[in-house]
Amino acid sequence: MSNAPVQGGGAGAPLSTKIANLVIAVILIAVAAAAIASTGDFPKTLLAADVGPARFPVIHASMLIVLSLILIANTLRMPTIVDDTPPVGVIGYVGVALGILATAVCLVAMAYVGYALATVVYMAALMWLMGQRSPLWNPVIAVAVTALIYVTFQSALGVPLPVGSLFE
Repeated sequence: MSNAPVQGGGAGAPLSTKIANLVIAVILIAVAAAAIASTGDFPKTLLAADVGPARFPVIHASMLIVLSLILIANTLRMPTIVDDTPPVGVIGYVGVALGILATAVCLVAMAYVGYALATVVYMAALMWLMGQRSPLWNPVIAVAVTALIYVTFQSALGVPLPVGSLFE
């Protein structure tokens, strides 16, 4: 979503962008509220230093609500400008459909080849699909981000990630 300059030096957005921002923010608030409600009966931990299974989703969902409220406030404050950009063509919708399909394939592949391999291939493909087509940097960034997520969840948080049935 671009912030095009408007008369007077500020930034503005087309009405369609503002409506999209508001709809997305409301959906995220609803999802976050549902996450908070669903974690209400999670077991509590007895250790003061342990975040426990209930606290992490509540913290994450609360931050999502705060960020969504900030998005709503900024969107409502932003002036509306005339939208002179051409509409998204069929190619744009095909790209979105391919991204959704790639996500589904990654989730299925994770059960067979594990988190690391499926995620590296998925991230490199998604970066290519989004326009980043560097044959060197796509795999490097995909491996680095996958490794960071793996270390964070596997080592720091103690959350096991799928190994894959082919490697068990």
